[in-house]
Amino acid sequence: MSLIFHSATLLLAISLFYCFPLDPDRVKSPSYREGRYHNLDPDEELQGKSPLAILRWKVWGPKDAPAVEGLTEELPTVLERKSKDLIAPEGKVRVVWFGHATVWISSTKNGKTVNVLTDPIFDAPILVTRLVKLPIPKEDLPPIDFVVVSHAHRDHLDRDTLRYLRSKNPNLQILLPSGMKSFSEEENLGSTVSQELGQVSVKESVKITFLPAHHWSRMGISDTNQYFWGSYSLEAQGKIIYFAGDTGYSSHFKNISERLGKPVDLALLPIGAYKPRWFMKYAHIGPEEALMATKDLNAKSFAPIHWGTFPLGDDLPKEPMLDLKQRLSFPASPDTKGINPPTDGISWGNKDGVKIVPWTIGSGIDLE
Repeated sequence: MSLIFHSATLLLAISLFYCFPLDPDRVKSPSYREGRYHNLDPDEELQGKSPLAILRWKVWGPKDAPAVEGLTEELPTVLERKSKDLIAPEGKVRVVWFGHATVWISSTKNGKTVNVLTDPIFDAPILVTRLVKLPIPKEDLPPIDFVVVSHAHRDHLDRDTLRYLRSKNPNLQILLPSGMKSFSEEENLGSTVSQELGQVSVKESVKITFLPAHHWSRMGISDTNQYFWGSYSLEAQGKIIYFAGDTGYSSHFKNISERLGKPVDLALLPIGAYKPRWFMKYAHIGPEEALMATKDLNAKSFAPIHWGTFPLGDDLPKEPMLDLKQRLSFPASPDTKGINPPTDGISWGNKDGVKIVPWTIGSGIDLE
């Protein structure tokens, strides 16, 4: 009965969502045709999940078998950080995971630091509980230069968080997908850029490029796929970090590799909210597909995000990471220095020559 009640509440909330404004010029986008935005690959399965499909998942299933034995409701560890922990040392790029798809990326060159935050969400989206706290209080964050938003879903585009960051960072540049100009104006988000694929933003030595993803969008009752979606590359200090946002598996990973023309040094790829596969596979890669994506991207290393923070799928909090770890081989001792743990370094896993860090919320690594 509780599942049925929860599903009914969810459907009611969906039906009452506010109607957000749509850009009249979205129809001019190269990615917009036949009344909506499209992926690079065929995407008929990504028209937006109907209330009936959600009800079927929540009430009738079917459910997937556990990915590993002995699963529990145990939550991931959260490593607490201070403001100074987030700033990259001179000549390095520092990456710290805040949970879900929120990642802090800092680059310092010639004494000038640029800080970037991906898909920031500090609390919880509607009807969802946040399982773990942030590794640092939001009030303690250093100044932020860029926020990059991958797509218009409430666990990735959080209006309260964006408005808070704007209030604390008057010079903040918020990068949004195509079709979101009117949205950002109504939400009083200040300086924003609504981007098409391949569009570049630069500050100091940091270059950010908007790239494809295989996904969909919806914020309200009448805007399904009326805002675009994507992923990002961030180039700094001669390194490339790739942030996938939310995505299913498709040819776009190889397309991105061709666009970049050189290997990805660190791929930030989602692995959670991946079960049940019959419902999630078109929009969310899981551990197996994330490893496939690393090969398509020609990535040197991969850090898993989008797990352990919100209960958005049937997978338990640590299940995606445990599923990933069972597919890897590990060295006998830590082989990479970083800020997790502060002194002993990190043990990277390995799969077909790609290094994978089994980090937790608050983990940080330096690229140099």
